[in-house]
Amino acid sequence: MKRLYRKLLRRIIPPRTITRVNYLAHIDDRLLDAEAARADLAEAWLRDRHPSLFAQPGPDHPEFSIYSQNGEDGILLWLLELTGAPAKTFIEIGIENGRECNTAVLAFLLGWDGLMLEANSLGVDQARRLAARLLERKANHVEIRQAFVTAENINAMIEQAGYGGELGVLSIDVDGVDYWLWKAVSAVRPRIAIIEYNASLGCDRAVTVPYRHDFDCRRSHPSGFYHGASLPALELLGRRLGYALAAVDSAGVNAFFVREDVCPQALRGKTAAGLFRNHFQRTKSRSPAEQWKLIRHLPFVQVEEDLGESEPQATESVAPERPE
Repeated sequence: MKRLYRKLLRRIIPPRTITRVNYLAHIDDRLLDAEAARADLAEAWLRDRHPSLFAQPGPDHPEFSIYSQNGEDGILLWLLELTGAPAKTFIEIGIENGRECNTAVLAFLLGWDGLMLEANSLGVDQARRLAARLLERKANHVEIRQAFVTAENINAMIEQAGYGGELGVLSIDVDGVDYWLWKAVSAVRPRIAIIEYNASLGCDRAVTVPYRHDFDCRRSHPSGFYHGASLPALELLGRRLGYALAAVDSAGVNAFFVREDVCPQALRGKTAAGLFRNHFQRTKSRSPAEQWKLIRHLPFVQVEEDLGESEPQATESVAPERPE
């Protein structure tokens, strides 16, 4: 009923008006989010200067949010300090409205050039208006495009935007075929890759949803839990692509990978089993076992240690990976 009501509203009221009303209706939440972000930044600053005064020790890596949804900004800047950033460029796929994404800190504060891609037209419109304000007096170039990115068109989009070869950061967060998009990227070689993982798939299954160019998370299953890939699956893919798993955020959402040739010794040897975190928000209402139970009957692709040319074995309700 709610879905029908929303459809009727969208037909009657212009999309921009709905966006503005929605923004105003959630203004209190936005103010609270801003206060929480300020507290995170203050804690990061204090921990750096007065670590012994805190009642509990901090995480192995700093987490804080300026523009990211969770603590990804802190992790990304920490990794960039460790690995260096000669290529101050980025590409992010799936930015929503640009207010809570992984590369906004690079674009709006550090002055990096980049490409932001988003399928939702309303989100693109909001992101462009945000960028216009924040980049008004900055010299860097940030292009925001509306596009539904697939494994078939991802490299063409990157090349059309003028990017190729060495790239600073690549971020993929589309709540869909994230695994397959990362696997398809060949136009650039990012030093750091941030890929969303699906904690509802558990920490001991190397699986991903099958590839579909028109995959839609909500249409695939009403829970919203059926999407993306498990952390072990991304760890295996990263290894094949030449990347080491370096960190995950404490919210259990994003995994950070560093290219092997620029990965310092301090970041090596980490594994999905050791870094895995359950999805913080989802576990408030359903246990990890309950999340998996809702979607375990759906088709999954088993990711093998070494694909080679042979077809990988399939487990129950798990389909073999598509051949290259």
